[in-house]
Amino acid sequence: MGFILGLMSAVFAASKDLLSKRLAFRIDGTASTFASFFFALPFYVIVLTILGLSGAETTTWTRSFLLLVFLRAVTDTAAEWLKMYALAYGDISIVATFFSLSPLFLLVTSPLITGDPLSWFEVAAVSLVVAGSIVMVYRPSLVGWQHQMKGILLASGAALFFSLNSCFDRLAVKEGTPVFTGFTMTLLSAVFLVPFVIGHPQRMEGLRTNWLGLTARGVLEIAFMVCKLAALQYLTAPDVVALQRLSLVLSIIGGRVFFKEADFVRRLLAGLLILGGAFVVGWVQRETLAQLLGW
Repeated sequence: MGFILGLMSAVFAASKDLLSKRLAFRIDGTASTFASFFFALPFYVIVLTILGLSGAETTTWTRSFLLLVFLRAVTDTAAEWLKMYALAYGDISIVATFFSLSPLFLLVTSPLITGDPLSWFEVAAVSLVVAGSIVMVYRPSLVGWQHQMKGILLASGAALFFSLNSCFDRLAVKEGTPVFTGFTMTLLSAVFLVPFVIGHPQRMEGLRTNWLGLTARGVLEIAFMVCKLAALQYLTAPDVVALQRLSLVLSIIGGRVFFKEADFVRRLLAGLLILGGAFVVGWVQRETLAQLLGW
């Protein structure tokens, strides 16, 4: 189940990133970061209400849970802020590649923060992910590469913070349900950014004129977050993040189709190598997947 949920989160993540790239031409990074949290909140409320009335949802207010939510909200706010500006400055297929550095950071942060042990198979999967991200795409001799540098640096910083918030996600879902955990994290992240948006006319206007696209992204945000948090109940943080790198392939294809980005074949080969990493993760989880499929 964790493997399937991880794949679903990758699809939603790619869809969300493609929409964010399109919105990056119309709205600045800070407003877009705030909107990624704020416009997801109404859908969280709807889902929580339905689950609460059916008796399928519980709330958690322990001190440790609230501390984890706070730490996750801080790191996620930083990660999303860096991500939105990275999408504004670089091709989506390039910056999405450097988002894929988060599994590399997780090899260090996950054992230290969550205490999850790593197998050699998981290390191999992460290594393939990083190799596909860097070696196949890195072409510093090209003039265009220099123009991408700001986006690359921002994306690398986002990857570091994404690795941290994945660790806090892993710990938080041990104490709370995926939907309630996602809601509290999203709410707190939105609150952090309110002072940077309210009272700023240009950003408020951007939210008003792009509300339809931002609302659609809000739906994708809650779908991505719930699938990710649910997957973390079954898999370790490095496993889930490695599976989510499948979204890179979709981002590369989407970058070519929707934004006419160059160097498609090389970037696609990078994505296919990352598929190899995800396959290794799936092989590690083969017993669970086999039971699901009835093999």
